[in-house]
Amino acid sequence: MTMSNPPPDPILIGNAVLAIKARLAPQGSLREKAIRLLTRPLVRRMLRHRADVVTTVPDAGTPQPTVVRWHGLQERAGDLPRQPRILILKLDHIGDFIVGMPAIAHLRAAFPDARLTLVCASWNRPWAERTGWFEQVVQFNLFTQRNADWGGTTPEQFSEFAALDLAGFDLAIDLRHDPDTRPLLAMVGASFRAGFCAPYDQGGSALDIALPDVEHVEPEKGTGQPLHAETRLLLLAMAVSATFTPAPPHPALRLLTGGSSGRPRPYVILAPGAGSPIRVWPEDRLAAIAHRLLEVTAVDLVLTGGPAEADSAAQIAAALPAERIVNLCATLPLADLPDLIRACSLYVGYDTGTTHLAAALGVPTVALLTGVPNLDVWYPLGRHVRVVAGRIACSPCYLRTASQCPYGVPCLTAIGVDDIWAACAEALGEAGLLHNTRQTTPV
Repeated sequence: MTMSNPPPDPILIGNAVLAIKARLAPQGSLREKAIRLLTRPLVRRMLRHRADVVTTVPDAGTPQPTVVRWHGLQERAGDLPRQPRILILKLDHIGDFIVGMPAIAHLRAAFPDARLTLVCASWNRPWAERTGWFEQVVQFNLFTQRNADWGGTTPEQFSEFAALDLAGFDLAIDLRHDPDTRPLLAMVGASFRAGFCAPYDQGGSALDIALPDVEHVEPEKGTGQPLHAETRLLLLAMAVSATFTPAPPHPALRLLTGGSSGRPRPYVILAPGAGSPIRVWPEDRLAAIAHRLLEVTAVDLVLTGGPAEADSAAQIAAALPAERIVNLCATLPLADLPDLIRACSLYVGYDTGTTHLAAALGVPTVALLTGVPNLDVWYPLGRHVRVVAGRIACSPCYLRTASQCPYGVPCLTAIGVDDIWAACAEALGEAGLLHNTRQTTPV
């Protein structure tokens, strides 16, 4: 029997070509630009092939979702000590050190109680010590003092860097835009790492904050405009400080009028809608949460939403005691919504604007998120937010309707009543509003 070889996979071929290009042609060099022009047809074919793969239902069946209590970077950043140990890598040349000084000054001001350690080249060490910013300056020469003399990194240099034994840091930041120092950043023992993006297997996988390349862009293709070297490093420093330092009061507080909600008892807001229907839980499950709330608390329930949620809200309200529920869907002016949310004891909603508003106003919030958006980008930020999310391999898909999902939206249906109720009970317990902690049966 004659065996025929399968056709070559364009993705595998393309990846091999890109790997060869990365070795032979440094990013931004004339050689790299020439190779990019020659390989552009192959790259386009790769992208078309990937699009076909993504939009085709795989033979393996439905991706299996998992339900998690999502803790994004901003939440995990709260683990940073008040007096953190911070390492800054600035291993490049004299000009690079000068343009990086505003970024370093920003970090020093943002973390006044931190112990800063700088690793820099020997020729920059005297200036670094003269600034008075650092508790320790460590000397390490990765590059040559003259850029034209540099022939690339060697295995011996990686061994020498490892021998510095840079460990025990809470945060490590690489203030070099080019990715050639990211492998060294990955070798630093730190709880969090920040820098510009790099290939996944060359240190990029170690980054908790990874800003994109903002130099090698192509404006004619709409990929942006390059930023000045000083600006891009300051941008990274600002991203670090915005993530790891206490946030000021949210500007959403300016939306409040100071008016009273007019409710005689504590109340919980249930928001049954979202801008994309694919992100909305089945009505019977939200109704089950409403029943549990009424069974084990003395709070009232308030339903909020726009005209699109009127029918769903009416169905939920019809199954609940009329004296303990207020349906404001399609009747409450949007201008009055911030004051209503600010005064509630708990807000329960989906990936939608009012959930972000509740979180920003500091209200205890339970957010139910699917795999539709990128969770790292779109989870609501706030000190009292609990996110229950359905994680799945095909996320994020950014679909708008359930009919577009070939799998039946398992990232949504996998989230059960018990998952959401556990987060609600935790928030209500902290507020002292639970008067009956017995188990209840979902309705």
